[in-house]
Amino acid sequence: MADEQSTAWKAEGDAQTGIARIEGEVDFTNSMDVRQWLKDFAQSFPGELHLDMTNLGYIDSSGLAVLIEIRKLLKAKNRTIRIIGVSNQVNKLFALTQIGDLFGI
Repeated sequence: MADEQSTAWKAEGDAQTGIARIEGEVDFTNSMDVRQWLKDFAQSFPGELHLDMTNLGYIDSSGLAVLIEIRKLLKAKNRTIRIIGVSNQVNKLFALTQIGDLFGI
């Protein structure tokens, strides 16, 4: 059996503004890495997490589950997550799944 190769993704965050940018693709091969990165970034500052996914070309259900989990973790600490930018593909998925409202879309 071949090893699963993780798809390419990149993230950067600015703790002063609370803005995180995720680019590339998020799927089952890397969603746990993205989850850990978002958790670590969210712990580096107080307040609302702003997530920019303008340059995210693809996200699957495991990636959506990560976003919902991060939202739940932040909500438990009286914090929020807001998505401030999405690509067309990601926007279609949020519309299809009807979870965009959870993230201010």
